[in-house]
Amino acid sequence: MAEICAPMSGAVNLLDSLRHRVKLGIITNGFTQLQRVRLAATGLQKHFDILVISEEVGVAKPDARIFDHALSLMGSPARERVLMVGDTLESDILGGLNAGMTTCWVNSNGKIASENIRPHHEVNSLTALKALLLGHI
Repeated sequence: MAEICAPMSGAVNLLDSLRHRVKLGIITNGFTQLQRVRLAATGLQKHFDILVISEEVGVAKPDARIFDHALSLMGSPARERVLMVGDTLESDILGGLNAGMTTCWVNSNGKIASENIRPHHEVNSLTALKALLLGHI
């Protein structure tokens, strides 16, 4: 599984455009060894200030405590200044909402949103996410 990881289309461009403008972090559920290998395989680790892995923290998304931990590592920014971006409603978006963050769902597969989980923003590609982000920085 780790060897077949590749960045989503537009990921490198997006991350390059955000460099030196914002702090970036990853919150991921899973096992430490696998997640670190997967991130290394993408070559994107240099773009991120922090990496929070559920196995290391002892709680997983959507539990707000993993988000609290990540925010602490980022210097405890005001939550209203933080955007949780994710592609999974049930862990990423719900978790961001549970932690009191603004959320953006990257819905590249055209899924129907849940009635119970309402992201603040929804985009269908990383290009659209880039436009959204650069319009607010």
